[in-house]
Amino acid sequence: MKLTLATISILFLSLTSALPAEDFADLEERAEPSNAPIDWDGPNASASIKCGKNTYDGHDIFLAAQHAVNLGLLNPPETRGAKSYPHPFDNDDSKGVKLHFPAHCPEHDQNRKEYPLVKNGPYNSGKNNKKYGDERVVFYYDGEAQGVDGHPLVYYCGLMTHEGAERGGFVQCPDGK
Repeated sequence: MKLTLATISILFLSLTSALPAEDFADLEERAEPSNAPIDWDGPNASASIKCGKNTYDGHDIFLAAQHAVNLGLLNPPETRGAKSYPHPFDNDDSKGVKLHFPAHCPEHDQNRKEYPLVKNGPYNSGKNNKKYGDERVVFYYDGEAQGVDGHPLVYYCGLMTHEGAERGGFVQCPDGK
């Protein structure tokens, strides 16, 4: 049997059109958050903060918090990575180590969240950005507060790292705000 290009094309089209559409429903491309501005009460862009083995500038920290807040503003809100970042970090006790956050970052409040830090970030779990290290930015955004220009008002709580902590725990990094 000799198959012509036209016959092969018709055969291919009939096979692909016979696949149920619902099989492709879960393949929708995920939304990427905008880089919408936030009002940031945190380190300025030129700050330099050592945390674990890494030193982050204020811009890296800002980008992580901005990306995390904008993920939460998507409809529906989205997360990134196997650990679903950003996620609440609402406990001041980390494997027996007491963590100290400012008063504007209250304990037991689900609006205090953590997000991975990467240099020249933000972390987005995309194909070129799957890995993150031990450091996290902790920030507070209640979903409603706005700065003077109407952008989300986001408070910096601090940085923390797994380095030097009990397995799965954190220690705080020196504040460099």
